[in-house]
Amino acid sequence: MKRIAALCLGLVCAPTALGAQTYPINPGYWEVKENWLGLINKTERVCVEPKNITKFLAAPCNHIYHCDYPVQQIGGGKIHFEGTISKHDELYHVKGGGAYSPTSLDMSFTGHGHWHIVPVPSASASLHGAYLAADCPADARRFK
Repeated sequence: MKRIAALCLGLVCAPTALGAQTYPINPGYWEVKENWLGLINKTERVCVEPKNITKFLAAPCNHIYHCDYPVQQIGGGKIHFEGTISKHDELYHVKGGGAYSPTSLDMSFTGHGHWHIVPVPSASASLHGAYLAADCPADARRFK
């Protein structure tokens, strides 16, 4: 009888143990430092929810631009991407990559294209992310 009770308890608890999900980076509160063209430096703190982790890792983009990355590889602590970043009168062909761990993200990319009618033969940017905490402040900006 004790064996049956133990087996039943094990079966009830097993989905919880099996359901524990692991992510390539920790979900939670992150500090992200960006460097664009060696001229613009920006630091932001964002809340990265589990559903947005892949997008956070996949490749750089923001709400101003449209980004299309047909090549996206994430795995084994490495990231690689290739694609385009565009908006009205701007188009950049980019490729880049980097490394990640549960508590860090380092990514860089290079590209070329045009800004209005001005050719941009070479541009580069980098991003460094550091995990701060599992819980996000109530007023934290959410990564979408």
